[in-house]
Amino acid sequence: MDRASEIAQVETFRSRLAPMMAVAWYVIAAFGAWDLIRRGDGREVPIGLVSLALITIVVYAMGQRPAVIAGPSGVLLRNVVRDVWLPWHAVKRIEATWSLSMATEDRTFGSWAVSGSNAHRPRRQRIVGTGPVVAPPPVHVVSWTVPDRLEQLRRRGLHGERSGTVEVRPAWAVIAAFLGTVVGLVLLLAIPAG
Repeated sequence: MDRASEIAQVETFRSRLAPMMAVAWYVIAAFGAWDLIRRGDGREVPIGLVSLALITIVVYAMGQRPAVIAGPSGVLLRNVVRDVWLPWHAVKRIEATWSLSMATEDRTFGSWAVSGSNAHRPRRQRIVGTGPVVAPPPVHVVSWTVPDRLEQLRRRGLHGERSGTVEVRPAWAVIAAFLGTVVGLVLLLAIPAG
């Protein structure tokens, strides 16, 4: 399979709310930076800008970065500060109790991006007041959840080429940006006010 067709078959799963909240923070941070530059004085401007940058890096790492990216040959679990590549032939189980996790022969890897909601769990809702718990009326929705879809992709991927190994890599860009801004903030705070 060529690289272009493999990229076209990639499916990405992530939280819907977290990336929207991250973008909202980016707008707030941009306004805060503009306001600091416009009205700030002396030492508070660089300290405020570095503080905004630090918070923005944390928001990006926790809100926008996490994703589960599945393709024909395997799945990438992109978490806050590390990436885990799992070829389909190495995945033995896909679990979703509280959060999505994928088990290999040796280890289990979790995902920050997808919660463990299960469509097969009965959903119940309480009627307003002190009435009994009743089942909601049937609703026509998509019958598969993210773990179900990943299991479908895994089964399809098992028929393909068995190549590659499990790879765990730190997200060096996020780690370096975080450490760089922390060091910058510490240095700015250590400089005496003049």
